[in-house]
Amino acid sequence: MVKNRKIGRNDLCPCGTGKKFKQCCYSKVDWNEIFRSGKDWRPYLSIRGRNLHFVNRIAEILQLDSRKVKNLSDYKKGFTEKAVREIHEAIFEVWAPNSDITNILQSTSEDVSGLYIGDYDIEYISRGIVRHSIYANKILIVDPFIYPGSVRDEYNPIIEPAQYRSQTLKNVNFWLSLLPWIDSGLIEVIRTPADFDHRLNWESMQRQWKKFEETAELKAASERSVEELKKRHMEKQLQNDLLLSAPNSYIESLIKKLGLEKDGYTAKDFIKYVNKQRERDPNFLEPIGPGADGQLHMMFSGTSYDIAQLTASITKSYLVTDIYSKWKEIEIDRSKNNAESRVWSPFAKAFQESPLKFLNNLQLEHALRLRTEGRLESLRSFLLKVWKQARTEEPFDETNARLFAEELRDEVSIAKEEWDKIDQDLLKILGQEAGAGLLAAGPLIAAGHGLFVGAAAVTVGAATLAASYKRRKHFPDRFPAAFFMNIEKTQ
Repeated sequence: MVKNRKIGRNDLCPCGTGKKFKQCCYSKVDWNEIFRSGKDWRPYLSIRGRNLHFVNRIAEILQLDSRKVKNLSDYKKGFTEKAVREIHEAIFEVWAPNSDITNILQSTSEDVSGLYIGDYDIEYISRGIVRHSIYANKILIVDPFIYPGSVRDEYNPIIEPAQYRSQTLKNVNFWLSLLPWIDSGLIEVIRTPADFDHRLNWESMQRQWKKFEETAELKAASERSVEELKKRHMEKQLQNDLLLSAPNSYIESLIKKLGLEKDGYTAKDFIKYVNKQRERDPNFLEPIGPGADGQLHMMFSGTSYDIAQLTASITKSYLVTDIYSKWKEIEIDRSKNNAESRVWSPFAKAFQESPLKFLNNLQLEHALRLRTEGRLESLRSFLLKVWKQARTEEPFDETNARLFAEELRDEVSIAKEEWDKIDQDLLKILGQEAGAGLLAAGPLIAAGHGLFVGAAAVTVGAATLAASYKRRKHFPDRFPAAFFMNIEKTQ
């Protein structure tokens, strides 16, 4: 931040929300005085501001703007012990140990926001983010970086950074992949109260352990989830842990021992292939040298249900996951859930598990377009109506995903039929040949090209053309399911 900087009412707020100063911190935080005095400004950042500041610090530490970082290999070489230590020190810069976490989390509350506590593998969390972003105002994600102050010294990445090199690489890649969503304000990466309270964290772990030990249904759900997660990640883990991480000498001896050198194919050839895979894998990090310390690898799912429920009550968020045992916890504990989770979590489960393939085509651009066009609330209301029509009396029943998918597919079909009817009605009025040319030029009409409209009006009549244009323009208002029509075409 620049000292003596002057903030005007219409300037972007320095807290990083992306809003104008007059609509954000004006009359709440005296940013001009903070700049004049040289006071530490980081405690006053919004969560989005904290996220962007942390990414900027990562870029500085790894010198991502430097010409020295030319390719993936150079990028991965930047994850030295020094860099790992500095990145985790930057966490303290953004989330100081004395942070008022409750107040910070309360400041991010929205009408409809989801707290994701599912599989953090980028493939699976991306699927959850894009689906839920088309009806939620934003999605909250717990930071996968371990909070340095929450662990013992031997596991503290500031004190013992060498063992965290690989995990830090993976976490940084995770952050960078989510940066467009963070920048747009659709995602906020948060920390939970457990990071700042050792006693809370310990007592929560004890409650969770006791609950699963005493509840047969949860114990069975946990076993099912373990098997499902194994199926998702076993192949990738085997490749990383047993192949890419293995010393070349071990790979060579194994190939020879198994008698796999055939038809001119040698162990050396296989090692060349493995080395290429090592170079291409953005999450794989070569050991520093012989005898290098082992690496800690973590599978992350946000936080425990117990802490998630506490965090959601502060942020006024509903809980969403893609892990069976966590859905089961939410279902069993529904009477204790906050109002947001009681309304939205059952819907989120059905939407998350919906077998509609075209939902996998959703992208950031779709979520942004909904907001730009002011259609987020109308689509949310429409989806909630479809859900209420489709659901059974048991809101968390697994059949609800299929029923919801069928109902939504029917609504999309109705929208398609109505859209085709508009085209057919216009064709009847215009005649087949003229109508085909006019429909083909539909994008020009929608873009407001007056010359085309004028020429067409002379031919077919201004009233007819205007009526057709009006019906098309207001079509999404009458049929919210039309949002999914173009998405479905991209399958």
